[in-house]
Amino acid sequence: MEGDGRPNLGGMENAFSIKIMRRLIEYFAGRLHVDLIWTYVPAKQTKKGKQACSRSGDRILGAWDILPNELLGLVLMKLNVIDFLAFRGVCRSWRSASIDICKRFLERQQPLVVAKPKYSKKACVLYNMFDEKSWKTMLPNLPCKKLLGLSCGYLITIDRHIGFWLVNLITRHELHFPFLPASMHLSESIGEIYDFKVRAALFRSSHSSRVFMILFSRDHNILLLSESGASSWQEYRLPNTRSGISDVKILDGKIFILTCDGLFGEFNPRSEPVLKLYNIKIPLQLSSQLYLQLVTSEKKIYTIVSRRLSPYLLSVRYTSLYELDYKMESVNQINELGSKSLFLSPFNSALVDTTDWGAGNCVCVLEPISSKECVFYHLNGNKLATIPIVWECRLTPYFWYFLSESWDISCAGDEFGT
Repeated sequence: MEGDGRPNLGGMENAFSIKIMRRLIEYFAGRLHVDLIWTYVPAKQTKKGKQACSRSGDRILGAWDILPNELLGLVLMKLNVIDFLAFRGVCRSWRSASIDICKRFLERQQPLVVAKPKYSKKACVLYNMFDEKSWKTMLPNLPCKKLLGLSCGYLITIDRHIGFWLVNLITRHELHFPFLPASMHLSESIGEIYDFKVRAALFRSSHSSRVFMILFSRDHNILLLSESGASSWQEYRLPNTRSGISDVKILDGKIFILTCDGLFGEFNPRSEPVLKLYNIKIPLQLSSQLYLQLVTSEKKIYTIVSRRLSPYLLSVRYTSLYELDYKMESVNQINELGSKSLFLSPFNSALVDTTDWGAGNCVCVLEPISSKECVFYHLNGNKLATIPIVWECRLTPYFWYFLSESWDISCAGDEFGT
């Protein structure tokens, strides 16, 4: 589901477009040798001055909205994500150019860290630990809710009285799901803010625009399924295992499930049984300390094997990475990532192309809430370096935020659209 909502820029479109145009002229005249990122500080104007500026801006927009998309694309790729959103709001042709390269632009962006200010109840901070830049996003509906996680760029919060409230931190699009009755499985697991025992995955039907959410837990072999705007949840028990569910991912229109005992299969609520297991054996010795996750990249699905350092701390240590070929029902250990790096946390992980901004072939482990550090490992497990995540103690980091996942919700099969 592509973010169609026009970004709320506080009326800065004209000023932003004039600034962009000046930069374009200077850039292609060969006189600009600095980055195209800047901060606009509006000056106070009289009513008459504002009207003149508006007329001038309209005339310039009329002349510049015919710029070719190739030219606009060159400029877009030099912007950060905030300026990219502002660029989209200038005019129709600029928005069209941004849509054409949106996927490529987002895939090249550095992962951000979602942090929560200690003394602010209505804001989250998106922090880039590589260049130490941050952006605050105001969330007026956040008070009295507890954080549950992230999925497809949506921050998931829960209130025991009104249910689940989700907001996309970039597009501001909101989704709502019903509360869990006390009699339902998993409801007792949604407790303290630092629990995170229950996790969630979003997907939409390929048959319609309807959005669904799956809840699962490492403590239960139960899946809960609901549609946005619905009033109830459907409960599915996995008959093939008594183990809890380690992770859920959507790929190629299928919902894949990885259990805590290493079973890998496909979930379909209309089939019997609801979980179709693949003959895939992950070569590892299972224990309560192992932490399994799924990630997808370029039509492939992988499982990350990590080890929990403590049952009381939200901290994991990377062990190994395997590609799961469900079509051939085979497993291959990955010892080389090339230009990609694995960004890992206890809540969400992803394979990211670091060609334009960093060294590839390593694992970046986010250790949130307690240590506030990011630890870099080689794929063989050797520790390379440790850097702090945030610049001040008043911010508490929680999750990785992958911009490439924030613009679209993955599709599942047609059985969810009827």
